[in-house]
This record gives sequence, C-alpha cells and structure tokens, in this order.
Amino acid sequence: MIDKNQAQQKGLNIIESKEINPLQTMLQTHFPQTISEGAVNLKAIASLLGISERLTQGYELNFVGKGLANALYNSKVELELKMDCSKSKNPQNTQNSIIIGDNLDVLKILKSAYYEKIKMIYIVPPYNTKNDNFIYPDDFRTDYKTILREVGLLTTDDEGNEIESKELQSFRNITGSRSHSGWLSFMLPRLKLARDLLRDDGVIFISIDDNEQANLKILCDEIFGEENFVADFIRKTKSTTNDANTGLNYQHEFLLCYAKDKNLVNLLGGQKDLSKYKNPDNDPNGAWVSSDPSAKSGDMKTGYFAVKNPYTGKEDYPPEGMFWRFSKNTLQKHIDAGRIVFKKEHGDNERGFIYKRHLKDLKTTLKTFDSLSFVDNNFMNQKATKELKALEMAEAFSYPKSVEFIKTILNHSTNDDSEIVLDFFAGSGTTAQAVMELNAEDGGNRKFILVQLPEIIDKDKSKIAYDFVKNELGRNEPKISDITIERVNRAGDKLKSEGGLDSQNVDTGYQVYELVSKPKISDMGSIIPHNANNTPYDIARKPLHIPLGVIVEDRLFVCEDILCVVGLDKQTEQAILDDEDRLIFIDGWSDSITLESFLNLNIPNNDRVHIVY
Repeated sequence: MIDKNQAQQKGLNIIESKEINPLQTMLQTHFPQTISEGAVNLKAIASLLGISERLTQGYELNFVGKGLANALYNSKVELELKMDCSKSKNPQNTQNSIIIGDNLDVLKILKSAYYEKIKMIYIVPPYNTKNDNFIYPDDFRTDYKTILREVGLLTTDDEGNEIESKELQSFRNITGSRSHSGWLSFMLPRLKLARDLLRDDGVIFISIDDNEQANLKILCDEIFGEENFVADFIRKTKSTTNDANTGLNYQHEFLLCYAKDKNLVNLLGGQKDLSKYKNPDNDPNGAWVSSDPSAKSGDMKTGYFAVKNPYTGKEDYPPEGMFWRFSKNTLQKHIDAGRIVFKKEHGDNERGFIYKRHLKDLKTTLKTFDSLSFVDNNFMNQKATKELKALEMAEAFSYPKSVEFIKTILNHSTNDDSEIVLDFFAGSGTTAQAVMELNAEDGGNRKFILVQLPEIIDKDKSKIAYDFVKNELGRNEPKISDITIERVNRAGDKLKSEGGLDSQNVDTGYQVYELVSKPKISDMGSIIPHNANNTPYDIARKPLHIPLGVIVEDRLFVCEDILCVVGLDKQTEQAILDDEDRLIFIDGWSDSITLESFLNLNIPNNDRVHIVY
C-alpha cells in the first residue's frame, strides 16, 4: 500500500473520497442559513425541514421533509461498485450493466462518470398505494442518521439506544409510510440526481398512477422546470377493474415525460407505415395514396364550391359541414402538379376526382409521439404477463410493463448510435429486454444500466416468486434482484435463438455490480487496511461500458487515455515506461505496490501520476 501523506510530500496527485465534516460543508454551501458562528443551528434546520408544532396537515407545496431530502441529495456516499463476475454474462465483451443496491447510492456513484451522459431514463417508482410500503428505507440510511445527529434531532444514550427528539417524532408521523410528504421526500433526491445524469437533449419517463401523479407533476416542475414538461401520456392497464362501489371502470395510469432542455428534444421516432403508397398509374411524382380532400375547418367563401370533372361533367361539393382543403385559386395549381386527377369513369355516388398525397411530399417518414399512443390493448398489463410467460417467468413478478411499451418509448427518445438508457427501479428488467430487441430490429447499439434494490422476497406475500428464485434459481435468500438478472438473461438467450441473423450481433451480456463499503482513511490521513482493492474501473473513473484493455494480467490495464496500475512487477514496470502519453492511475490500496517501488521507476513527469484511494 502507498502511504497517502508520503505520496503528497512527493508531489503526487491524490484522488480520494475523504472530506472534512462533509455535512457542515454541504450545509454551508447549499443551506448557509443553517450555520451560525461556524456551528449548525438546530432551529434553522428544523425550519428548513418544515417541522412546526402548528403544522397539522403535513402536506403543502413546500412539503414536510423537503430540506432533509435535499440534504440526502447532497450527502456523500461511502459505497462503491464491485463487479460480481459469477452473476455477470459475457462480462469481458458487454457494454450493459446491472447494479444491485439502493438507487440513491448508485445514482450518486454514477454521477462521477455519467454526468450529463444518459440519453433516456425510464422508471416505475413505488405508486404509494394502500398496499405499498416503501422498500427503500431512507430513514435507516447511515447518511440520513448522520444528518439527524449533526443537527441534534437524534441522540444516543449511554447504552447505545437511539433517542429521537419530539420534533423528529412529529416529523416521522407526518412523513410516515404512505404519506404524500414521505413519498415526495423519497423521490426528490433521486429525481435531482436523475436530472444530473441526463444529457442536455435527454428525457425522463416516469410511470405513475393517480395516488401521486399530481404531486409528482409539481415536484418534476420544480426539479426539471415547468418549461421542460413534455407530455403526460395515458396507458391503458386493463379491460375492467370491477369497481362495483362507484360503477366506474378505471383502466389507465400515466406516463410523465420531462426533458433536461425541451428545446433540444425531438420525439419523432419509428417509421410510419408506408406500404399503402403505390404508383399504379406511373405518376412522375412517385408513389401516392388517395387522400380525403375535405376538412372540417374552412369558410364558405373560399372552401365551398363545385369541382367539375371535364370528362364526365360531374360536379362535386364538399360533404355537409365540410370544406375543400384547397381554394378556388389553388385548384388549378393542384391539377397542374398532378395532385388532383380527374377520373374518366366513375360511379354515380363516387367522387369524380382523386386527391393524391405523394410520398415525396411528407415532411418526415417518422411517427409523431401521440399522448394517446398507449391506449391500445397491446400495452396492457396482460400483454406484459404473456411476455414473461414466454420466458417461463409468468408469475414471478406482479404488474410488469410490456416490452412493446418500453420499445415505443425508446423508439421516440433514442437513436441507434450507442446511447445509454437508465432504469433505476428495474423491477422485472423489461427495459433491458426492450433495449436488446430494438437493437436487433434497427441495428442499434444502445446500452442499458439497470439498478435494483436487493429486496428480500416475502414468502407469505409472494410465494410463487419466492419458490421460483429458491427452487429454480437455487438462491438461499430469494431477492427481487435475482428475478431482474434472470429475466435479462432469458430474454437475451431467447433473442439469440429465435431472432435470426439480425440478432446475432446484439449485445445481450451484462456486468453485474454490487455496492460495497469504501475503504476508510483515518483522520490523520493514514490508511485503514481492508481486503477489497480497487478495480481498474474504480481507478479510471470511467463509465462502466468503456472497454478495458489488459496489458499485464491482474496488474496493468488501459482504459481510453489512462493506465490503471493495480500491481507491480518487471513486466508492468517496463510497460509503464514504454507508454509516454497516457495518464497513470495507481491503486493506493494495492498490497503489491509501495511508494518506493514506484518512485524507483523515475517517471519524468509526475503530473501524469495519480494515486487513487
């Protein structure tokens, strides 16, 4: 291992995660009103959190707990990603990732390498229904408790028991399970981090139902800006709800869409069906379809007149309540251009002319993204269940979204040129299957990142899912994340076996990462020994999909413009000396590297050298 203080004395660059009182630094930067004479002001924090003895309803535009949620957004993460090769599929050649862990931590970790790099985010957060308890317990997080302790809302007695202040107890009652304030406090830091990850032309789609749709809209207006609201789509979920109490058949939920910058977003996508365009009369203007020449809008002076067939003498008027799409003045122009063609023969009740719409005149052959695109039965929940049944996983997951639903979103929000798609409530892994299938269809190279909490499956509540993971997958402690990974695995295999030649080059692999604790650095700057060394990706600080090259096995790797050194021997030393251009990032935790051994290489430019902790 390399001693941090000695490395600094030698003028080497240090990259590490230690901060001096990160909470106070964060409060000073983002909430200066909470710092008084260099110390944290408890009353100011209580006010910031919205805690008040007079507050009775617990929900308003400035919801209770908003300040604490903002503090969680800014708090430092003390975890890092470690690849689990045993759970990965084709890890050496894939650009896809599945990350197991709390998405709040994962999003913070991804921010260092994926800031403004994600093209599209799709999520299905908890709907906060009467049957829905949060499985992301933010109030048990270490950073959450640290904030509460620092501001005096949580203390510990001599026996180690946690004691909550009256203010905190009141706050918990307001923001408890299934409350609007609790749900908004949960969503705020995650959505703010999601915005950080989006490209300037990126978009986020959020599936939600009536329980929180109105609140989510207000929250997203604040985070993304009202001007960046794109649309609120409607998706038909089922044919009947059997609600005998009201006589209402409630069949839909919502899909909110926001942009990082709406001015840069174009949601045209997917090819229109052009098969009806033909050219049976060898029209020099090319293929055409017969179009309706009448419209509801217009006026009697310019849009209502007779069009006379010169061959048969038949005079046609617009249907009752309608007007021609052209005026008397433009009629001859349409005839000269071949857009209006008179029939030499026709029936008595048949219009005497054809109004052509030529393929070449279409402004685009791409489809518009209609807000009612998903009211078709093809996007209902039962379609998604059938898709899981095809993978022999039909009962393993409740309320999945259909692959066609996600593919349609992808078609309108991504191109095929290596764009990154993120789903940080991955669930059954539908997003990954949609990415792989769409890549097979259009030859694209989209990459996916899935994030799923390792939620323990309750045997009593979800026996089929529990038995599937326990018996078929052989997991001793069944988790939802096991289903996520298995679904992506089976979907990829099915695509390869049934998709034909176009699917053979599709990336159906994935690297599985799990969250582990970061090694610590003591207050004196010395290293606290640990067993988990940095991976080359940890050292390089590069996105997970960037290819990693091996120069010396288990010792020296290359990631774009960076040499990643995790071990030293003669071959590694020579390879480092032979490369005069790349930056050199060294694992400061490695047991096989000492500062002396590295300095003996006499690398001429120390600015290239970075020690990573």
